[in-house]
Amino acid sequence: GRCAGMRAAVEFRHPGWFAPDLFGRTLDLLRGIDAAFVAVDVAQGLPSSLPPVAAATSPELSVVRLHGRSPHWGTGSKEDRFRHRYTDGELAEWLPRVRALADGSAEVHVLFNNCCGDAAVAAAGAAQRLLSGEVPNSP
Repeated sequence: GRCAGMRAAVEFRHPGWFAPDLFGRTLDLLRGIDAAFVAVDVAQGLPSSLPPVAAATSPELSVVRLHGRSPHWGTGSKEDRFRHRYTDGELAEWLPRVRALADGSAEVHVLFNNCCGDAAVAAAGAAQRLLSGEVPNSP
């Protein structure tokens, strides 16, 4: 087929996919088709919030996508939804999840979608520093 040899990753955007009676079956489906589950970080406490869970469903690839934690995630403009500067503490919450994904997949891609200004680049640099075990920078 046209996509032979390509890796697929699926990011679920509706919280219903994470319901306790459905989530395990969803992960099993992804495993069955060798597709990566995309773990996401978004603001919590909103009707559209998705839980910060990670699962390695493909031995080849795992994906984490950090959108930012703007309270305008579900309602704001594009700029408002993605306007967030991750703190070292917020990024550190993801370290155990990223390391667990690395134990279950050959590659882990961590993507930053908090794309206002240089926020994504700054967060990627901070995450790289934290993953390597360097001491956080002082403010």
